[in-house]
Order: sequence, then C-alpha cells, then structure tokens
Amino acid sequence: MGSSPAATMPLSVRQRRTARASVVGSILEWYDFFLFGAASAIVFNKLFFSAASPAAGTLASFATFGVGFAVRPIGGVLLAHLGDRIGRRPVLLLTVLLMGVSTFAIGFLPTYEQIGFWAPTLLVLCRLLQGFGVGAEYGGALVLSAESAKPEKRGFYASLPGSGQFIGVVLASGALGAVASLPEEQFLTWGWRIPFLASIIVVLGALVLRAMMPESEQFENVRESGRRERLPILTTLRTRPKAILLLIGTGCATAVASYSIQGYLPSYLSQQLGLSDNIAVLGTTIAGMVSIVTIPIAGALSDRIGRKPVIIVGGFAIAAFAYPFFLMINTRQTWLIWLAIVIGFALILNSIFAVTGSFYSEAVPTEVRYSGLVAVREFNGVIFAGTAPFMAALLVQLGNDQPWYLAGYMALSGIITAVCALALPETAPVKAGIGGDHVAAELSEVTATGTETTTEATSR
Repeated sequence: MGSSPAATMPLSVRQRRTARASVVGSILEWYDFFLFGAASAIVFNKLFFSAASPAAGTLASFATFGVGFAVRPIGGVLLAHLGDRIGRRPVLLLTVLLMGVSTFAIGFLPTYEQIGFWAPTLLVLCRLLQGFGVGAEYGGALVLSAESAKPEKRGFYASLPGSGQFIGVVLASGALGAVASLPEEQFLTWGWRIPFLASIIVVLGALVLRAMMPESEQFENVRESGRRERLPILTTLRTRPKAILLLIGTGCATAVASYSIQGYLPSYLSQQLGLSDNIAVLGTTIAGMVSIVTIPIAGALSDRIGRKPVIIVGGFAIAAFAYPFFLMINTRQTWLIWLAIVIGFALILNSIFAVTGSFYSEAVPTEVRYSGLVAVREFNGVIFAGTAPFMAALLVQLGNDQPWYLAGYMALSGIITAVCALALPETAPVKAGIGGDHVAAELSEVTATGTETTTEATSR
C-alpha cells in the first residue's frame, strides 16, 4: 500500500493548513448567517416584499430567512454522505462555493420594483443554496480539524472553527453597522449591497486555503482499506442509537440556553422590561468577541483534563447560573445585563460548545464520522435550538411576564447536558490512554452500544 499525500506531509504542516482552512470557512458561514438575518429585518422586507403591508413584508422576509433552516438538514445529510464516501476536502470546497456564491449574488439582485415577483423568488433561491451548504460546513470543519490534529491537541484545534463563527458575526455586524449609518435612501439604494459583495474576499480566501489543505489521513486510510459504508448515516443510527441520543443530549444546554439568550432576550428586554432591545444585541456582540478567545482556551483545557469534565462542569454551571442570570437582567442596569450575558454565554455555554467538536468527532468511527456528527448537530437543532425562542416566549407568558419558568428550563437543559456527558465514555487521549492517529472513542463505542466487536475496534 503506497503512502497517501496526507501521510507524506508533516503532521504540524497538515495541522496548520487544516486549521486555517476550517476557521475561514466558519467565518464565512456565520458572516452569511448573521448578515442575512439582520438584512431580513431592515432591508429585504422593504425592497423584496414591498408589495405587501409592512407587517406582512417583515413576516415574509423572516420566512425567507427560515427557509435556510428548513433545507439545512437535507444539505447536511447529503453532503456529509459524500464526505464519508469521497472525502472531507472536496465537500468542504463545495460548501464554500455554495455559501459564497449565493451570498455574493444577493448583492446583485434586482428589487421587487425592478423585476416584480422574480426578486423574492431569486432571494429565496439564494437562501436555499446558502442553507444547503451550511448544513455540512461546520460539521465538516470539525471533523477535518479533529482528524488532522495531533491527538494531544485535538481539543484545541477542533475548537477553532467555533472561534471562526464568532469572528464572522463580528465582521458582519461591523460591515452592516458601517453602511447602516448612511442616509436611508443611500443605504436602501446601494449601501446594503456592500457587505454582501464584500463577502467575496472571504470566499476567495477560503477557496485558496481549502485547495491547499490536505485530505484527512484517517479518511485516506479508510478509503485504502475499503471500509467505507454505503449509507453512513443509516449505519450510524442503526449501530449506535444510544450514543447518538446521548450526544444530542450533551448539546441541549448550548442549544436551549444559547438561543434563549441570542434569540429571545432582545424581545424580553423591550417588551417585559421596557428597555431598548439593542442592549441585548450589543451584549451578545461583546460576548461574541470574548468567545473568540474563551473557546480555544476551553478546547485546550479539554486536552489536559478531558472532554467530559469541561462539559459536565459547564452543564451544572449554567444550571446554577440560570436564576442569577435573570436577577442580573431584571436590574435594568446595562452593565449588569452585559456582564450576565458574557458570563452565561461566553464563559459557561461556549466552554461546552468549544469541546463538543472534538467530543462528537471522537465518539464516532472514521468511516461514518462526518454523517454521524452532522446527524447529532441537526437533530439537536430541530429538537432544542429551533424551538428555544418559542419556548422562551411561551414560558415567560405562562409566568405572568416573569422569567423564572424560563430560568428553570435553562437550568434543566444544563442538567441534561451534564447527565448525558456522564453517561458517555471519555474520549480525550490524555484520559482514554490512546495515542497515535486513532480517535479515542473508536475503541470505547462498545460501552455505548454493546455491539462492537474487539476485532472491529482493534482494526482501526
């Protein structure tokens, strides 16, 4: 058997190239995500749905935003299947093209006044392409980062795409904020297009870096050995149902509490407390900037003490902080509101978020890893993240405009995360006692399913 290109490249070089390519893809993903969401509220409703009433136009604009979420699981499953069959690298090149071309194209779209019905139709088409690519982007970046890193640094390198997400949010927020300061006529005529057109800089950078990055050596070993699965997603769900359910559970807190803060808190401040919703937006932006630093720190910490301790402590910490969080929010003091968001979001929740990339990657074998990780993330999104803002609003309403039922829900999500992590085996090499290029949990899946044979495990 000949040496693969990845095997002939020094590990340190492969590690750095993959890290750069993964991070820039995550930057693009969340630049697109934040930009489209913000533009839906202040631009698209006026320019692409102008035939409707202001209220109906806003609803239609946000419905277009939601279309991306609807198609995301489909794109994730289909592209992850290709990632497990033909390789991580070509799929991650494709996701950048899908996201980048569609975002860039939005900057050129004519408005409803210019081409009528075709304007919102083209906008929806661009959003569908975005969502299709996004479904497999972050999961693929996590998989490739984890597989290309030295085992003792896997937690750190697998956390870097998470930092990239928040860099993208900060860049998009800054770009849109800059053009939004223009006079309204100029902003709605041409100013809003600039951030979308400027995305081509990130797209070209991402394509160059991903063209230079090597394929995962672990995947090439699987390909050469002929161990690829015909239907990786079905194999994962059939052979590891308990492990998949527990992994979904470990993401409960980062979905419920994070989206309650990001998605619902602005509404709570304005409607229940009579404050500007911009306080929450600025607080989340500050927390995002802090998270750029705290996420890799938490990832590196997991390389030293293990993945489970970081997740478990984080889960119980958000459970303990849920009520103090809203006590700080209810003071109506801006600095205390921002401090609460930074503590809850940047320090506690994103410490869990930082570790899930390596933990999920290590918990699923190479031949089905891409599909398995995407399945965990997308099921988590459907069950917890997608329903979080609605549940938050409902619980506050049931609590007579008080947040204590919501605080209890956030606390419960933290406990679920901690308990699910406790039920899973440790995967970090420093704790599992496994080195080399093998992923630790590939030898311990038997504890999650009871079906894997010793021969199968040792062959990896």
